[in-house]
Amino acid sequence: MVVASSNGYVKVYELMNPMELKNWQLQAEFQNVIDLVSPSLKALCSLASISWNPLRGEGQGSSFILGFRSDSPQLTSSKVWEFDQAHQRWLPVAELALPEDRGDQVYSVAWAPNIGRPYEVIAVATEKGISIWHLSLNVEVDGRLSAEKVASLSGHEGEVWQMEWDMSGMTLATTASDGSVKLWQSNLNGSWQEQATFVPT
Repeated sequence: MVVASSNGYVKVYELMNPMELKNWQLQAEFQNVIDLVSPSLKALCSLASISWNPLRGEGQGSSFILGFRSDSPQLTSSKVWEFDQAHQRWLPVAELALPEDRGDQVYSVAWAPNIGRPYEVIAVATEKGISIWHLSLNVEVDGRLSAEKVASLSGHEGEVWQMEWDMSGMTLATTASDGSVKLWQSNLNGSWQEQATFVPT
């Protein structure tokens, strides 16, 4: 279980016994920064969005993506965290933000189920809209995973509040402060399109 606080800190708890749901142990505590040796940041965070990797492949450790709505650019951008079994610690392995977008407020993140793809698909909603990212499954020399922004989705008139993938990881549903719900899919060429819009009556 991951808990994010208004000061920008993240706590990861481990369930010690599945039969005793009251017995959780603190496993780790850290801030949402890439540089782990940087001094602790004093920040005010009004919103945090977390999404676990729903289907871990064989040999993969636990991982999740986390983004903040914060007054600190270092904390705000969405980062993928993975548990390092060898050293028993959580490490940031990717940042899903272009250099010019690292200070953008993050409203929602959603990790798609992976059924046979050679990469992961993650959606990130910020003040600029929704971005679709491909995350490599192969660890690079520096221990990080390469990430590529493959699409930008626009159409909501307001902040995106929530995003959810279907079980196949092919359709993304989004809802925003404008009251609408939109469904998105990519075609065989990898081009993302809005497929349907539902508005309150």
